[in-house]
Amino acid sequence: MIKLVDLHKSFNKLKVLDGINLEINKGETTVIIGRSGGGKSVLLKHIIGLVRPDAGHIFIDDVDITQLKEKDIYKIRRRFGMLFQDAALFDSMTVGQNIAFPLAEHTDLSKKEIAQIVAGKLAGVGLSGIEDKYPSELSGGMKKRVGLARAIAMDPEIILFDEPTTGLDPIMTAAIDELILGIQKRLNLTCVVISHDIQSTFKIASKIAMLYKGKIIETGDPESFRNSENPIVQGFLQGIPEDKIIGS
Repeated sequence: MIKLVDLHKSFNKLKVLDGINLEINKGETTVIIGRSGGGKSVLLKHIIGLVRPDAGHIFIDDVDITQLKEKDIYKIRRRFGMLFQDAALFDSMTVGQNIAFPLAEHTDLSKKEIAQIVAGKLAGVGLSGIEDKYPSELSGGMKKRVGLARAIAMDPEIILFDEPTTGLDPIMTAAIDELILGIQKRLNLTCVVISHDIQSTFKIASKIAMLYKGKIIETGDPESFRNSENPIVQGFLQGIPEDKIIGS
């Protein structure tokens, strides 16, 4: 469904992406792992068309979005939902207003229809009846759930997750993992997850890709990653500092 071909991006002469090649299959969850500051979030922004590459191609269902004008990228972007690392809720809006925002902006639905959709999306993330609360009244885990409810408000085909479990305790992390698994299966979504949480990665991934020094150095299912012979991959999975990895 998504194909990245020889993708390059630099910022002020700092090379962040150095020839990325990756295929993301329809109806699967692909988790992109790698060290903090290694370009994972930059890669995610390329996939949704928020950042243009210096070179290379990004295909969404065989359409190269690097060749499109902004108005045409916008049309494709509506097929995406995104859960930001900090949920990115509007503090001045209630939970209900936050989830309703994309529906009010991009559809002709009535207030009653939007309210019904909001209630349904909240129920889908296990938070029925909190439409009138404000983000400041919510825990970190609840904010993530509300952010996910907003991400699926427009019934997207693809959901992008930027570090969905960052800052959460182990119990809430497990709950978010289960939520991602459940929503992906129920809605048959294509999910792309940026993470450095190894336990969560092995739990939710259909496919794992590791980003290292601007390149995807290995892809495969969770089992093949566990058994990888690449010392950089094993070092990352085991939390071994790079300078202590033999053969790196």
